[in-house]
Amino acid sequence: MAFDGIFINGLVHELNQWMAGGRIDKIHQPEADALVLHIKTTRDKPMLYISANASLPHMTVIGDKLANPQTPPMFCMLLRKHLVGSKIIKIEQVGLERVISIELDARNDLGDKVIKRLMIEIMGKHSNIILIDENKKIVDSVKRIPFSVSRVRQLLPGLTYVLPKTTKLNLLDSNEQAFLDAVGQQSKNLPVFKFIYMTYQGFSPASGRAIAHQAGFGDDDLINNCQSADLQKIWQALTRMDDRLKDHDYTPLLVRESKTGKYVDLSNVPLGQYEIDDYEIETLPDVVGSINLYFSRKDKVNRMLQKTQNLRKFLQQRLDRMRKKVQNLNEDLLFADNAEENKVLGDLILANLWQLDKGMNAFTTQNYFDPEAKEITIQLDVRLTPQENAQRYFKKYNKLRTAQDQVAKQLEDTQHEVAYLEQVLATVELTDDPENIEAIRQELMDAGLMKRRYDKKKKNTKKQLESPIHYRSSDGFEILVGKNNLQNDWLTLRHASNRDIWLHTKIIPGSHVIIRTAGQAPPEQTIYEAACIAAWHSKARLSGQVPVDYTEVKHVSKPSGAKPGMVIYQTNQTLYVTPDEEEVQRHRIE
Repeated sequence: MAFDGIFINGLVHELNQWMAGGRIDKIHQPEADALVLHIKTTRDKPMLYISANASLPHMTVIGDKLANPQTPPMFCMLLRKHLVGSKIIKIEQVGLERVISIELDARNDLGDKVIKRLMIEIMGKHSNIILIDENKKIVDSVKRIPFSVSRVRQLLPGLTYVLPKTTKLNLLDSNEQAFLDAVGQQSKNLPVFKFIYMTYQGFSPASGRAIAHQAGFGDDDLINNCQSADLQKIWQALTRMDDRLKDHDYTPLLVRESKTGKYVDLSNVPLGQYEIDDYEIETLPDVVGSINLYFSRKDKVNRMLQKTQNLRKFLQQRLDRMRKKVQNLNEDLLFADNAEENKVLGDLILANLWQLDKGMNAFTTQNYFDPEAKEITIQLDVRLTPQENAQRYFKKYNKLRTAQDQVAKQLEDTQHEVAYLEQVLATVELTDDPENIEAIRQELMDAGLMKRRYDKKKKNTKKQLESPIHYRSSDGFEILVGKNNLQNDWLTLRHASNRDIWLHTKIIPGSHVIIRTAGQAPPEQTIYEAACIAAWHSKARLSGQVPVDYTEVKHVSKPSGAKPGMVIYQTNQTLYVTPDEEEVQRHRIE
């Protein structure tokens, strides 16, 4: 249900009680499509975060300040001019639509008091933040929508603001007859849950399913097959939802998968369809708290996916090329394996010179090199003498032998690059640190795999290596995890002591993990916890029974010329673990 109109209804009620009467003290724009409004109320100073991100649009109250660009964007400067110092009159929802209006007591350019509104449209890829003046004219928006982008609705400075068009019913103003009329006008035989969210404002597939579930219908039950008694059950479920919203009777909750712990939905009303063993439902005290839990990870992951899109694309394309090259080299190597056969043919020609003449195209002889002494037919070039034919086979033999050596070397180098690229790609996919992404880019440029970018504003100085991720086992041992390949090398080959324990997932891309032992033998529990951490910081973090190798650091070495993060090891043991995020984070040291 994440951020449908039903959920927004509860959020707006909570925010209005919290912030109505407060004043906007500061405005920041940490992202191109996100704002932070610092509000001064009589009791505290909440920070209202508004995101118009196409993938995860939402609105909440945050506790920590976000990093802001050195130069504020133009939209941010405009909002500061118009809204800093203004008083929040009320925060309200437009019907049950995904549109929020923040009504403000502000001043115009002449200093006169006027009403301005900040309109927040939380509608997927069409999400936007729009400032309108007292005459409902658009001052500006975080995303300008010209005629070339949308012929239906433009959002440009100077135009009159028009709400998104809708033909759906508002449950808060509707009645049973309107519901029955909507059923009668339904031409398509839709499932009950789909009819609900396509007929009423604010409903998503999840909230539509919640109503259908309350009325006793599944996903495959069709609205046109419903009898009068069935329709009465659906309307009663809708009426209960209507009463909840009018009474502000909210139950903020989060739904997560039992197996993975991954959040799949949030709501402020019960979602009965999730009351099965596959899911866990967690109830929270307020709507804002549920939003922050749900979006804290999702929003961070989404932002990182956007920031790393080009890097991941580059790595995947190069990885695909290298895998194709491995396939081609293996085919070449298979062909070069026939080299020895050509030498045998040349030797057999020389052994039979006494019976060969120029102009023969083939001859049959006993194969003296075959233990079973089978006969073999050898093809000859009629233009060459027997001796020249023998030399032709010997030349082919030497050529294939040389090619075999070169292909084998190329194959080895290419396989090493495939392993390296898989490791880098896994690191990019697992990281949530923007600075680590820049370190990975630098690593690829140093390795000659990416073109070096030159920025006149930045000095060409090497950045100091960041600290690794720190954990502490339940027995008190420090556990360190490398964030990227350069840090993996430093951690294993320079920072760790010989008696420290090194861990890495077996044949699976992942981070180097070190248990600092101070010369003591770590308990089995510490090794197990470190193995779980190694599995979590690998490509197999969502798998079960992940093999993790471990050995003393003195048994780990780096081959000459190997790329960053690539090592070999021996005398290792293997432990099979199932990584658990909650358990891993319990040991983390901030």
